[in-house]
Amino acid sequence: MPALSVTQVVDHIGLVLEADEILSDVYIQGEVSRVSKAASGHCYFALKDDESVLEAVMFRGGFGVDHLIQGEEVLVFGRVTVYARQGRLQIIANLIQPSGIGELQVRFEQMKSMLESEGLFDVSRKRSLPAYPEVIGVATSEDSAVWHDIKRTIKSRFPTVEIVLAHTLVQGTLAAPMIADSVRSLSECPGIEVVLVARGGGSPEDLWPFNEESVARAIFSSKIPVVTGVGHETDWTIADLVADVRASTPTGAAMQLVPDALDIAHKLNYSAFTLTTNIVAFLSNTNSSIGSSVSTMNFHAPNTDNFKMSVDEFVSRSDFLISHMEAIAGEEFRSLKDNLKFVGPKNTLERGYSIVQKKAGGKIVTSTSDLHLGDNVEVTVKNGKFGAVTEWLESNREPLS
Repeated sequence: MPALSVTQVVDHIGLVLEADEILSDVYIQGEVSRVSKAASGHCYFALKDDESVLEAVMFRGGFGVDHLIQGEEVLVFGRVTVYARQGRLQIIANLIQPSGIGELQVRFEQMKSMLESEGLFDVSRKRSLPAYPEVIGVATSEDSAVWHDIKRTIKSRFPTVEIVLAHTLVQGTLAAPMIADSVRSLSECPGIEVVLVARGGGSPEDLWPFNEESVARAIFSSKIPVVTGVGHETDWTIADLVADVRASTPTGAAMQLVPDALDIAHKLNYSAFTLTTNIVAFLSNTNSSIGSSVSTMNFHAPNTDNFKMSVDEFVSRSDFLISHMEAIAGEEFRSLKDNLKFVGPKNTLERGYSIVQKKAGGKIVTSTSDLHLGDNVEVTVKNGKFGAVTEWLESNREPLS
């Protein structure tokens, strides 16, 4: 028998399926997952149970597409075929009818009901976040894009903050206990003021560890506030309901944790300007009041030279006091400006620090894990730049404070 091509094999499977009395006209019960609707009007989804997943499609004009809701249990009527381009089994649905709530949704509602009855979602127990945190704990995967987005967002807004990572899996059967342990360890770590629990978007199955009871109770028992940033805006988990603050995305959570240093600088400048303006106005009004009082005294007072000299001396002292207070106000304003400059990058370089960037791409190096032996780097110091090559790498055993 000659060898068959891939196309011949797939076409033969298709013919077998079409000839099968059961699979050519079948109805299947399963839980809806991964629903997406194309611009053409076709709807693609998957049917799943505890052990298997079957891809499915309902072409435009099919009946019951409104029942394709994530987590819903449905009955799908149609025929099983093979999608030749990918060699994948699928059911082409003609009719979809509801069959109750999916298993995951049932588990979610049961868990939500139980924890809500115990008070884990009470608004009265939710804590406020620190306004200017110095140390933030993050529970997420160190290999994820989410971790890098969180670091970049926090450091760009509030560079002085320290970030402590507790690595954990964020999906799969081992994820829930690891997430719970990470939350507990971060909440008990001295110095950490708030914990962020985060992961990117995914299917309900991917996000399920954040619906587990162990994670919910770890967040509830945390000694410090907990912020969640799990999935996207439409993704709600049990962890979100227990947390002190829920953000729609990991990046949004990072933005809620720290203020923007530029906004703080603008507010300080405005406060300093307002303070100086009020002091000058007060002194000016005081001076005018003294001048008016002197004029009144001169008008009513006897024409006595000694008395006039005393008044002149009093006015002279008042002018000196006003000048002195103006000088103090000016000094305080300059001190505020100097303090603002102190936290700037230029002043940091003046104190002997430097900025190291990778030659390729210009990425700023914040950790030895960003470098490899032989990497070319560019070092910026207070009076210029110079190039260097990485000859050796050594990580600190303890984090720098």
